[in-house]
Amino acid sequence: MNQLILLTSGDMMQRTSSLGNIRATFTQEGENQFGVILEVNSNKFLITMQNIADQIEQFEIIAMKGFIELTNKIILTIKRLVEHLRYRI
Repeated sequence: MNQLILLTSGDMMQRTSSLGNIRATFTQEGENQFGVILEVNSNKFLITMQNIADQIEQFEIIAMKGFIELTNKIILTIKRLVEHLRYRI
């Protein structure tokens, strides 16, 4: 009988942080590069970010699922939220 692999290298590169109805899954893609799946209630965001010296240097929302109009204020709020959740992991 063969035993299946329980944890893959992809699983080891992922960290999840949650706060109430908000959940973020961080996947390390490079030394300072992260991919983030942010779930806020029924809205989902696919984000890439670059972290240098414990600060987000580059932040980009690639895709989103849900009914929300992206404004500059909402993007900055999402960035602060991701930064807060990143500190929790």
